[in-house]
Amino acid sequence: MKSENRSEIHRTSRLRRAMRCAAGLALSCWAVGCGGGEDGGTGALRVRISGEGAAREGYPFVKEGVEVRFADGWSITFRKYLVSFGDIEVKGLDGEPGSSSGKRYVADLHAGDQIAEEIEGLSPRRWDALSFSVLPASEESLPLGNVSEEDMARLAAGRFTYYIDGEASHPERGRFDFQWGLQNPTRNRNCSNGLDGTDGVIVRPNATTEAELTFHVDHLFWDTLGAEQSRLRFDPMWGANKDGDTTITFDELSGQRLADLTDPEGAPLRDEAGQALVYNPGSIPLPDKNLREFVLVSSASQAHLNGLGLCSVQALAP
Repeated sequence: MKSENRSEIHRTSRLRRAMRCAAGLALSCWAVGCGGGEDGGTGALRVRISGEGAAREGYPFVKEGVEVRFADGWSITFRKYLVSFGDIEVKGLDGEPGSSSGKRYVADLHAGDQIAEEIEGLSPRRWDALSFSVLPASEESLPLGNVSEEDMARLAAGRFTYYIDGEASHPERGRFDFQWGLQNPTRNRNCSNGLDGTDGVIVRPNATTEAELTFHVDHLFWDTLGAEQSRLRFDPMWGANKDGDTTITFDELSGQRLADLTDPEGAPLRDEAGQALVYNPGSIPLPDKNLREFVLVSSASQAHLNGLGLCSVQALAP
């Protein structure tokens, strides 16, 4: 079994998806003209949310024959991976309105895929401006699947956009729990379609199109921002745990300076080549160059459309 990081899987998946979708895209364009509304009735769009296999199974896990693993030997499992999202909007860049319900939801990505909305009565055409938000939960938010009242209350009280409850283990370093509430609201606009790289989605007449809001949970553990070659690491999170207990809090990450990452005893962390480990934010500005801010910024770009489709991400006020 070949072992690679997530960025290499992305490149393989793009090629496979493009090959699979070429015939389907041509058929869809034949059916609806890839333009304005056509005769033959309206269509529907079913919007699903997914954290893929990583949210369900943790790391390492195997995707399309490739093992996704941490560069520093950690294994990660999740008990919960809650996300608060909504304000799903479908429209045309030509100004035609499609749908904007304004509803908000909370889903547990660890529990598997969930259907958020089924939008009916859409004109058959390419809806090339699909947008949605990741934003704090409120009393009006709707729970999906097995999300409990306790889950809803926790997110609302903390104004969290994400709440992650997980366990990290290492053959030499031991086992640690982490419960992290994140506040990083975003508006994800004009998403490209990860199936074929085009804008938005095509709705066919008298048919239901599937659209998946795909959350890449590996963003929590990247060591580089703004680059394809990002390795997954947990050593810096482990090193932030200076009080000697077995729970790593999110606030503890603020004690790790990106240019001076240390272990729990204060010794410098090393990478696989024996060099001092340094996290690289690239050209992305951070309020402060510590691990907590790095993870907040990195995790803000988790959301995609249909696997690999990129959205224009705009930070919202907390």
